[in-house]
Amino acid sequence: MAPVSITPQQCETFDQDGVICLRGAMDPALIDVLAQGIDSCLERPGPKGRNFNSSETPGRFAGDVFMWTFDDAMRQFLLDSPLAEIAATFMRSKTAVHMLDQMFVKEPQTPSRSPWHQDQTYMYADGEQLISIWVAVDPVTIESGAVEWVKGSHRSGTLYQATGFDPNITYETDEFEALPDIESNRSAHDIVAYETQPGDIVVNHLRTLHAAPGNSTDQRRRAVAYRFTGDDAHYAIRKKGSQPIVDPGLADGDPMPCDVFPTLWPAPSTTPSLRVDRPV
Repeated sequence: MAPVSITPQQCETFDQDGVICLRGAMDPALIDVLAQGIDSCLERPGPKGRNFNSSETPGRFAGDVFMWTFDDAMRQFLLDSPLAEIAATFMRSKTAVHMLDQMFVKEPQTPSRSPWHQDQTYMYADGEQLISIWVAVDPVTIESGAVEWVKGSHRSGTLYQATGFDPNITYETDEFEALPDIESNRSAHDIVAYETQPGDIVVNHLRTLHAAPGNSTDQRRRAVAYRFTGDDAHYAIRKKGSQPIVDPGLADGDPMPCDVFPTLWPAPSTTPSLRVDRPV
């Protein structure tokens, strides 16, 4: 694994904006491994794999999580890539714990939008050192679904109610603030989108608000977001929301590291052992 080179200026940009794009951060050979893993998971989804589209919507907006626990290529990419070190560097954390990998695939001519949201209220952790790294294996343009980010939106510390990607699932709860109507008031926000090539990554704080348009092109948009926690993070049980792929055996407020959430930075002396069977 090549050494990671991240400058103090890049860290400061991340602190201010809550999002940054790093060009050419992933080795092309690793991107090929990730592409193999994505296609394998599309062909044989895991226990939580789904299509976010409604039955009336054309195309395919596919998602899956915890793929490292059941797919060898996804496991290889996670363990061989510098993702954990990158996460620890931007979090300014001595450690990086891997919370989950999450796949988002918008096949050609899939109009489904990803709604405005922040990641933290879907996730299983609270704290300040919380980060996601978005890795695409296809060229991504605005037209094919490049993610849009509200720069600086993480700094308020506000946690917003999660929005369902799947029209059949709702996360309504009194636990968090109502999400502002960003789409109807775009000019009031500093919105940025990064068109990327395979090997580029986008790093965001889990509180940074973001959304993505549908894919109106004839090109695929395959990507995986990797969620990490740092030293100050702790396990959070939400009133309503998704659950880890298996019970981590943690109480609300417990430190994160466990078999379900392995510490990957510093690099572990033994390979994470959790394995989950795919549905037959």
